[in-house]
Amino acid sequence: MAQVSSPSHKKGGLAMVTPKQALRLVEDNIRIPLGKTVKRWFKLDSFLIPMLSNIQFSDIKELRILPRNRFFYVEFVYQKERETS
Repeated sequence: MAQVSSPSHKKGGLAMVTPKQALRLVEDNIRIPLGKTVKRWFKLDSFLIPMLSNIQFSDIKELRILPRNRFFYVEFVYQKERETS
């Protein structure tokens, strides 16, 4: 089972950084694992977010969930080929 890094301190609050190895594509959604403690306390082992249409799942390197202004924002970190003109 893949490990998910614990929340790390960043400017503006806590962030959950999940490496690609822990993510799974389930139909058109990305499954994000939450860890053993969350599963034990809340009986919830993961949650799903919709996959973006403008990038491929295979290109994603990591996923970041950032709390800002009482909302959560998701950042997809991916590598893009350089276009030569």
